[in-house]
This record gives sequence, structure tokens and C-alpha cells, in this order.
Amino acid sequence: MAFERAQIESNRAFFAAKLGAEKQKNDVVKKVKEGEGDFLLLDTRGRPAFRKAHIKGAFCLPLEELDELAAGLPRDRELVTYCWNDT
Repeated sequence: MAFERAQIESNRAFFAAKLGAEKQKNDVVKKVKEGEGDFLLLDTRGRPAFRKAHIKGAFCLPLEELDELAAGLPRDRELVTYCWNDT
């Protein structure tokens, strides 16, 4: 099944926007280490996983607490979230 030109352009636009909104972990860690990150780094794993290990400078914002804590997040800074399996 061949894709129509409009489908190809739509997919291209979708993935370009997605890539523009995502950051690679290594890039974030490097900016944090160099003190160049003008963003708020949020670890969305649970608190036990955060206590076990996290990127230096990150704040713990578990997904299950997002609704109650979201109003307190700054609106004038970029928010960068991350998570990974802690096993």
C-alpha cells in the first residue's frame, strides 16, 4: 500500500514537531552538569525510585501527584520531564 503525498507530509510534520519537543537524556544531563540548563528538570517516577537515584538537580514530581502539584509549577520556565525503570 503506497502512501499519498498528503500522508507523507502529515507524518513528516508530526515527527518534526515531536523531535522538536523532545530532549535526549545525555543532552539534558550534560546541560545540568555544566549549569547551562535553563529548565526545570522533573523526575516523574515514584518517590522511592527518586530516593534511590536521580539526575542531580531534578525535582521529584510523581505522575500520581501531578494533578495536585501542577498548579505550583512555574509557567515562565521550560519543564523537562524524565522517567526510567528503577529495577
